[in-house]
Amino acid sequence: MTPTTSEAIRLRKIMVSVFALGFVLQAVSPLLSGLGGDRQVQNLALHGAVEMAGAVISAMVAYLLLRLNSIAEGSTFNYRIAAALLAMSGLDGLHAMMPAGEIFVWLHSSATALGGLLFALIWFPALPLRPYLKYWPVAVMLISIALGAYSLVQPEKLPRMLEAGQFTRAAVIMNIGGGVLFLLSAAKLLLTYRNSGKSEDLLFLFQCLILASAAITFQQSSLWDLSWWGWHFERLGGYALTLWLVVKTAHAIEQKTLLGNQLLRQQMEERRESEIQLRIAAATFETHEAIMITDADANIIRVNHAFEEITGYSADEVIGKNPSMLGSGRHDAEFYAQMWQEIRNTGTWSGEIWDRNKIGNIYTKETTISAVKNEKGEVTQYVSIFTDISHRKKTEEEMYSLAFFDPLTKLPNRRLLLDRLGGALSLASRSHKYGAVMFIDLDKFKVLNDMLGHDYGDLLLTEVASRLRFCSREADSLARIGGDEFVVLIENISFDKHEALQSVAKVGEKIRATLAKPYQLRENIHHSSPSIGVYLFCGDNESVDDVIKRADTAMYMAKDSGRNRVRFFDPLLQQSIESRAVLELDLRRAISSQQFQLYYQIQLNSGLQPIGAEALIRWIHPARGMVPPALFIPVAEESSLILEISNWVLETACQQLAAWQQQEKMRDLVLAINISAVQFKQTDFVAQVKAAIDKHGIEPSRLKLELTESIALDNLDFVIAKMHELKQELGVGLSLDDFGTGYSSLSYLKQLPLNQLKIDQSFVRDIKPDGSDSAMVKAIIDMAKNFDLDVIAEGVETDAQLAFLAGNGCLAYQGFLFSQPVPVEQFEAVLLRWGAQRQREG
Repeated sequence: MTPTTSEAIRLRKIMVSVFALGFVLQAVSPLLSGLGGDRQVQNLALHGAVEMAGAVISAMVAYLLLRLNSIAEGSTFNYRIAAALLAMSGLDGLHAMMPAGEIFVWLHSSATALGGLLFALIWFPALPLRPYLKYWPVAVMLISIALGAYSLVQPEKLPRMLEAGQFTRAAVIMNIGGGVLFLLSAAKLLLTYRNSGKSEDLLFLFQCLILASAAITFQQSSLWDLSWWGWHFERLGGYALTLWLVVKTAHAIEQKTLLGNQLLRQQMEERRESEIQLRIAAATFETHEAIMITDADANIIRVNHAFEEITGYSADEVIGKNPSMLGSGRHDAEFYAQMWQEIRNTGTWSGEIWDRNKIGNIYTKETTISAVKNEKGEVTQYVSIFTDISHRKKTEEEMYSLAFFDPLTKLPNRRLLLDRLGGALSLASRSHKYGAVMFIDLDKFKVLNDMLGHDYGDLLLTEVASRLRFCSREADSLARIGGDEFVVLIENISFDKHEALQSVAKVGEKIRATLAKPYQLRENIHHSSPSIGVYLFCGDNESVDDVIKRADTAMYMAKDSGRNRVRFFDPLLQQSIESRAVLELDLRRAISSQQFQLYYQIQLNSGLQPIGAEALIRWIHPARGMVPPALFIPVAEESSLILEISNWVLETACQQLAAWQQQEKMRDLVLAINISAVQFKQTDFVAQVKAAIDKHGIEPSRLKLELTESIALDNLDFVIAKMHELKQELGVGLSLDDFGTGYSSLSYLKQLPLNQLKIDQSFVRDIKPDGSDSAMVKAIIDMAKNFDLDVIAEGVETDAQLAFLAGNGCLAYQGFLFSQPVPVEQFEAVLLRWGAQRQREG
């Protein structure tokens, strides 16, 4: 409760209490003045004091009422009530100060009775005089003053109340009637507004007491006493009615005070809420997001701290200026026109904008611009909220680059290439224009890495990417798809296939010539060349994988034709490659399902006596039947399956030698097996051979390993050391297979710790007395003798070939003339047959 409200309630209580005191005094005044039953006034001084107290009390209530109204600052206060109280106070004061004499008593009583009558008439709305009688307090005051003045000037003309019985009765009737009218008026209002407050209940109780007092006085007093009492009776009714009006008015003023205080509190609450909202708005304004507010003409009127941090401009530097001062120059006029058009249509715009900060750096910001409108729908401000997303954009670009670009060359990677190729195939299918894919592989790239290191290899790859960019068009797509492999995608070449071939051939030759030029890699000059495979596509029923595979196939065609070539895809070659892929798949199954067998071809000495055999692998396919070694061995070598196959051959051959050692006729045989270059180069190859020998407990000298010349081409020292381990430490025999077909060199032949040279069957097959092959065979035999090596000829199929070899000093033979390669069961029969034939000839 506010201080103003508390004061209003306190004044109201004081006012009611004071008025109640005055009412009591008026009630007891006739009793105080008429004690003793004498017809003359006995206690006139006491009666006058009571009347004077009533006058003072009326004036005090008028003052309190005015004070209450001033607190409430009310404009609805009825000043007639205060005027009535002052009039009542004047009447009481005039009555109390009157000199002795019935005329003054009559004057006061009659004036009061008339006032009561007029007051009663005011409260009966049906009377037509009501509008004209609202100023009764003033009328009562004027009548009282007039009668008082008249009584002083001409007192003899006024009738004496004690001498005129009729007039006395009239005065009594007038006083009692006026009092009754007052009481009726007060009762009406009290009954109607009974529940308006406790003060009204107290007033009604006082009325009941007064009526009881009047009844007692009427029974015990004379007519004079009754008349004396009656003069005050109507004044009690006036007091009651006036008190009710005072209380209602005070209550209304108090309620207005309370309402005013409530409005004040509401205004204070609204002010506090407004202040809170302002503080929240201020805190929100100073957020991590930059905020810029402009007027309707797009002039900056306010910015926050985040704006200053992002742009580098202080508030003083931008306020009053146009936001175009932040422009980066990367957006054209059309961009801004579309932006403002959307703001006018929808009231907002969101998007990314490139801006320039104070020091000139360009950054990307994510922006929302909103228009602020008044109640008339007119734009008053624009609010721009933005965030610097340069770091996020950079991170996204880096993630995109890592996902779709090669980090070394900055070219698109395989993923992005395949995506672009898919789009190119769809476009070619619709437009019927040819496109092309060039698959580029750097020749002997591995040699550079092995010799100079991978950092030099990276330098070469970077330079190749740079040269490819120089050779290609801007519309072409370049990619590095792994290692030293690059791809060039060319789209929209021509509707005519022949024209497309010619155009792509020129581009391919330009790229080949450019990439074949020497490279300056730091202090080294490196020579390299590309092998380029090209495939033309038109998008019809072709998948991305098909196109890449065919370009890859063409690239291998370029390598097979001598490297540093450009070759176009050959469908027949593709069919061969697909068949080769199926064969490789079957070959993997063959290892696990044990489809391999060893066949044995007998070897004889110059006396045609069996000295051993060569173990040759055979693949018995459940559907293909017998698959020739010439068909599946190259596939096995390219796919690294040769290691598993070679290990199986080594284990099986040692197992067979162990079995032969248990047979007297077979224990002296030497079994030869072929060793691939991949198998021989394994670091643990010697350990593998030793483990197989120890596992099966065979005599090492009975095992002969046939090596090809290709083994000695790379790292000769490593090969010689490993051969010494095999021959000297393990004791196995070493034979150089297919001698003369490769890059035979006397220098390395002299260094290799061999036991035997094997003349390739291609020389034996074409032996003629005057032919070059015959001369080659003679040279090989002579060379073997000079190096103290054994020599054996394979592929002997005729007696003439045998006679020539024997005549030139060849001491061992192998071929169809003696036996085809056969399973082990049949080999034992062949061995027995040649042994029996030798005995017959002996």
